[in-house]
Amino acid sequence: MRAQRSPFQHLLGERFEELPLPVQRIHSISGPLTAAGLADVFVTRGSASWLIRRIARMPRPGRKISVTVSFQPDGRGGERWLRSFAGRHYASTISTGGKTADSLLVERLGLFDLYFRLTPRPGSLEWLLVGWRFLGVPLPAWSIPVIRCRESSDAERYVFDIDAAFPVIGPVIHYRGWLIPQEQTNSGAPEI
Repeated sequence: MRAQRSPFQHLLGERFEELPLPVQRIHSISGPLTAAGLADVFVTRGSASWLIRRIARMPRPGRKISVTVSFQPDGRGGERWLRSFAGRHYASTISTGGKTADSLLVERLGLFDLYFRLTPRPGSLEWLLVGWRFLGVPLPAWSIPVIRCRESSDAERYVFDIDAAFPVIGPVIHYRGWLIPQEQTNSGAPEI
């Protein structure tokens, strides 16, 4: 029986091998994986920014916040991610776009489907939001938030840097940090 490829392996093909090893490890799981680390979370003040973060259950601001992410393959080429930032949980599913968006990664977050273009760069993988849907209905291009995610590595650590801004509202949240698969965290967690 052939092992199921992750959405990242499927979309990137041979370019997947160009990614840093910690990024490859997170995105090539064949079974459940839990990773833990620390993050710094920065938010923009204002009621609109607060409301978006509240609805999406985004992390609260802080420095050196404990982070745990559980990755669970679904057996059909997709994954479920359960994130916990200092005890604040939110989940999403990750898959390929299928027939409608074959070259895009889709993250289903609540009632929204977010469509990302993945681009390998030297030493990193970049995600860029290029479309979104609410309850399956495409939303207009002018409404697309600017969400950029950069994954890289620092020695054995998987490093993430995510920035989100919305039209009219502007910047909403920026968070960055690192994760190490749980069985490797016993050696002591380095600082951010």
